[in-house]
Amino acid sequence: MNCWICRKDFEEGEVRVCDHCHFTGKYRGAAHQKCSALFRKPKFVLVFFHNLSGYDAYLFVKNLNSMGEGNIDCIPNTKEKYISFSKSIQDEEGKLKYKLRFLDGFKFMASSWMNL
Repeated sequence: MNCWICRKDFEEGEVRVCDHCHFTGKYRGAAHQKCSALFRKPKFVLVFFHNLSGYDAYLFVKNLNSMGEGNIDCIPNTKEKYISFSKSIQDEEGKLKYKLRFLDGFKFMASSWMNL
């Protein structure tokens, strides 16, 4: 038998727990105590645009507002250029469901595509 989170076998004398979702109460599987304590479902989805700050990102931000309720957070470089922005998506009760984070993938590259 192995831990459903890290997929490693249980060692002799190791503490096993019945891991469950703290929102639904649904049993997920047997897990190491440490794995269960550290396990977190991310509440965001990363969306990478290549050279986002070089495009008219403010047009994306303007249209994100039409996606229903939820805040839009921006990290601006100038009035029309953004380093990053995110949109909160809420459920019917107004609670945060998840967040879309838009990042400039070009900023994470050590060199341009031309050098590859």
